[in-house]
Amino acid sequence: MSAFDHDIDKQIQQHQQRIEELERLKKDQEKKLEGMKEFDDAIKRLCNQNSLTEEELYVSRSSQIEAWIVGMAKDANPSSIYGSLKRHFEKSITRDVRKTEKKTSSLPKPKLAVGSYRNPATNEKVEKIKRNPRQLDEWIEEYGFQTVRTWKID
Repeated sequence: MSAFDHDIDKQIQQHQQRIEELERLKKDQEKKLEGMKEFDDAIKRLCNQNSLTEEELYVSRSSQIEAWIVGMAKDANPSSIYGSLKRHFEKSITRDVRKTEKKTSSLPKPKLAVGSYRNPATNEKVEKIKRNPRQLDEWIEEYGFQTVRTWKID
């Protein structure tokens, strides 16, 4: 028997051990899935016996569910449900922000007539020829269009 044959036999043995381990893991997984199916059936049966809905059951367990989800945030590799909930709430927050943002009107802004304007509070005088000077726009922002419109002096 050569060194090459020994290496191949050793690799075959390692692969067989790995296959046995995977088969054991597969059986464990099947057992867990069967247990979860039985658990689901038991929950449904108990809900029916006690005139509960599953939603009422979840509400009664809400603090435990919340603690479980918050705990997943600290995990390096959280469950897929954590990612789904995170995406859902990020979209929801974005939607809420869009609803509360002040929408700007697409209508043209009212324009002040050409002429001179005097601010009665500061006695400053500004002349509008074509476009509003910066000072006039600041007054409109501070006092409102309707008020500044009454400050026209000629």
